[in-house]
Amino acid sequence: MMRNARCVVVLLSFLCMLAAGCATTTPTVSPDTPVAGVERYVDGKGKTGLSGQVVLKESGKPVPAAYVNIYPDTLSNLLGPSQFISSPTDANGNFNLDLPEGNYYVVARKRISGEPSGPLSPGDYYSEHKRITARVEAGKVGMMELEVVPMKAPMFFKKNVVEQQTETGIKGVLIDQNGKPVPGSFAMAYSGPDLQRLPDYTSTLSDGEGKFTIYLPQGGTFYIGARVHAWDMPRPGELYGRYGGKTPAPVKVPADKFVEGLTIVLAPFDGVYKPGKSLRPY
Repeated sequence: MMRNARCVVVLLSFLCMLAAGCATTTPTVSPDTPVAGVERYVDGKGKTGLSGQVVLKESGKPVPAAYVNIYPDTLSNLLGPSQFISSPTDANGNFNLDLPEGNYYVVARKRISGEPSGPLSPGDYYSEHKRITARVEAGKVGMMELEVVPMKAPMFFKKNVVEQQTETGIKGVLIDQNGKPVPGSFAMAYSGPDLQRLPDYTSTLSDGEGKFTIYLPQGGTFYIGARVHAWDMPRPGELYGRYGGKTPAPVKVPADKFVEGLTIVLAPFDGVYKPGKSLRPY
């Protein structure tokens, strides 16, 4: 009996060693797997939000003039207008954001152009395709370090992202006044005809043929705008358009169906840029 017990102990020891050996293997993490980004919380001293530093992944050096975007969900594939955006990071890559309590997705980007929005180009920096999450707790500031890498090729929408796809939405194409497709741009859906505010839903980045998709959680009536840059009101000359022209036309979307075939013509914006509106898109 003692011999049997000894065998059991040896077997259990072997299994434990095997398990330990397996545990040391680094698992392959999908880019779409959420990664908790808050390292610790500090007393906000009356403030609630996030604070931290943007650094280069390869060297750990701080990245100045980067922007931190905050998204409430992944419907836009973390592209296009975000719910909140930071001021440019300082010389040490530091950022501070006052935010309401809640759960968010966090993305850091730096464009060589210095612009806070718009399609990323080779040479720009971004926090890869990771879905970095952050829980913002009332009265506390969550501390984060956001790593960015250089963009080596133009970023286009990554298909087949489960969290993004729904059975309801709008599909169409963005073209310029000459009928040529406008890639790397966004269509934005609003629940009302006032398009001079943060959109309710944002499309995938338009592809090389100018095609876009707006995924919606449910049917309804929407008004659609489109533009190249995703933040701030349009600057004179920036391509901008509305479905229906100057007076936006409503688009009725049935539940569990896609309205297809929309064409939105983008033309150079001829309005006046208003710096005071810089915290929200036009």
